[in-house]
Amino acid sequence: MKHLRILKYVGFGILGVAALALFILLTMGLWNWLIPALFHGPVLSYWQTAGLFILSKILLTGVAPGGSGHDPRRKWHSKYNEKYGRRCREEAAEPEPQQA
Repeated sequence: MKHLRILKYVGFGILGVAALALFILLTMGLWNWLIPALFHGPVLSYWQTAGLFILSKILLTGVAPGGSGHDPRRKWHSKYNEKYGRRCREEAAEPEPQQA
């Protein structure tokens, strides 16, 4: 069982690296198709595209693990629970009205 779990993680790692390589190739192809024709820009190699991808990731999302710590879903979820969770608990605590 432990070997299957290890193989699963290795498989997901290989799949992730392959997906990243494919994404870099697609970005390189799109760049080399559009930028030189439209703006007379440079033609990029694979490693230049990988560097550009890493640079854009750093500039747009930062380098801190877990992002900026600002998760709007978590904030919304806590507000929702604060507002409606109390009401649901109160309704569950009161007895059902008896039918005549």
